[in-house]
Amino acid sequence: MKRISFALAAAAVIVALAGINQGAVAQTGPGAGAGMGPKRCAGKTQKMDPELMLKRMEANLGLNAEQKEKIRPILQDEIKEMKTIRDDTTLTRTQKREKMREIRDRHHEKIGEHLTPEQRQKADAMREKAKERWEKRKELKKEQPKPAGEVK
Repeated sequence: MKRISFALAAAAVIVALAGINQGAVAQTGPGAGAGMGPKRCAGKTQKMDPELMLKRMEANLGLNAEQKEKIRPILQDEIKEMKTIRDDTTLTRTQKREKMREIRDRHHEKIGEHLTPEQRQKADAMREKAKERWEKRKELKKEQPKPAGEVK
């Protein structure tokens, strides 16, 4: 009788622990922004990767091997400069935004020097579309009412 009681108690503990574990697993899902791709982070700054940027440029602009080798150090330099600005605690948000815009413009011009006229035209058009998307998101964000109690 003692063995049966012990076996039942052990089984009850195992079932209880399994139930607790399943509850924890059910609560930890893919998280905010799930299914939106690897670069979407719920409100976090996206990590810039020169190789990913280069791969995207290659796919969209049809870069050749020589162009990729010339553009890679430009992208690496841009990312390094952006990180320096991001980490600078003496700058205001507006100052950081302006400096980052200057960095992007300067590097866009440097990259453009290594593109054919057709690629340059396509890159300019892509940049303009991205700017339009950013402006649209900015407007949508302004229009959305803030939830009660939210502090920015």
